[in-house]
This record gives sequence, C-alpha cells and structure tokens, in this order.
Amino acid sequence: MSAGTGLEAISGFLVVLYPSWGDRAWTIPVLYFKEMGVKVDISNMSGKFLIASPGMDDPNFSQSVVLICEHNKEGAFGLVVNKVLMTSFIPLLGALDIKESMVDMPVYYGGPVRPEQGYVIYSSHDPRYGPMRISDELSVTASQEILRDLAVGRGPKKFMFALGFAGWTANQLDEELMMDFWLVAPPDDRIIFDVPVVERWKSAAGLIGIDLRRFFFRSGNS
Repeated sequence: MSAGTGLEAISGFLVVLYPSWGDRAWTIPVLYFKEMGVKVDISNMSGKFLIASPGMDDPNFSQSVVLICEHNKEGAFGLVVNKVLMTSFIPLLGALDIKESMVDMPVYYGGPVRPEQGYVIYSSHDPRYGPMRISDELSVTASQEILRDLAVGRGPKKFMFALGFAGWTANQLDEELMMDFWLVAPPDDRIIFDVPVVERWKSAAGLIGIDLRRFFFRSGNS
C-alpha cells in the first residue's frame, strides 16, 4: 500500500482541516470469483472490492474494504468504504463553502493519500458530476457540486463522502494480490450504502463465500 503516490485519477476538492510508473502487466490464475468460476485478471481490478485478509498488518488497511475506482499499468486508485473518520460532515461546511445543510452524513476515511481531498461515491450515475463510472450502479466524483446539491436536498439518493484515497504505484497492487494480502470480490452497492459499517468487512468477504473467522492467511513469501 502506498501512503503517497503520483496517481491523480481525479483531483479531489480541497477540504482544509489543518493549517513514473512501469509498463508490466500480466494475468495470474490465483484468485477466483465464486459465482463466475473464472480466473481474475489481477492487472485490472477496476470496479472490484479489495478485502484485507486477516493477515494484513498495515494499520491503514487492516480489516478494510476498498473499492477500486481505477487500475491500469500506471497504478491504482481506490477508496476505503468501511472506516468512519467523522460521524458528521457539518463541521466541514465552512471549509466546503456551504452555509447550511438539510442533511448530515458521516465522513469516511478514504485512504492515507491526500487526506485533505474529498470524493463521493454515489448511485446512480449523473454526468453533471463528471464522467467517472466504476460500474453500472456506482460512480465516483470529486466535484464539490454534488455536496452542494445534497445540502439543499437534491442530488443522488445513495452516496458516501470520503476524505483521502488509497493509491498504488505501477505493479504494486499486482504484487500485493499475489502475496495474498487482499481478497477480491465483485462490487455490491449494498455493502457501501446499506450494510452497517462494522459488518462490511465480513459481509464483503461473504460475497465470495469466505468466512473470515476460518480464513487461513498464507504469506506470499512463505
């Protein structure tokens, strides 16, 4: 995992809280989708859930679920969807240049990279907020307009606001997958919008039929 990366898939809006990638890509038959019964191309995890294995010892990602928004030969960009940073975004209204809001929402920890930048995962897609679609059901935006719309009762019905993101440089995520640091699951918007935060890690693993209480972690170095 990278705590700093040159990846700028989308440039997030700033929330002021405090004053050369390579070309290699390959397919390794190490991960499978239960319901599809096919091999997963680990060189492209775009639109997938990454679920931290029980052996993950990085405190930034322990027991985390990450939605990968973009993954290509230059690196990967994703957002953690199961760690709450603040229970309310009302204290951030001034920094967001929003006078008042009809709604409140938790602020999620999106990842350790650029924690002053904000992103919104939402459903369903609206071109007003930018072109970045993660799947048929999910989109992500760094447009501050979506928060202004939500504050006045407009905008998408399902949304999640996060500060910061998770970033990987070229081949870094591929190597972590081969070392079994992550499980891979298909995206399910219910995990993001409906399942209680404390249950998302286990529920995401359940999408591929894995009970994390019985999961054996095998280090890729062993």
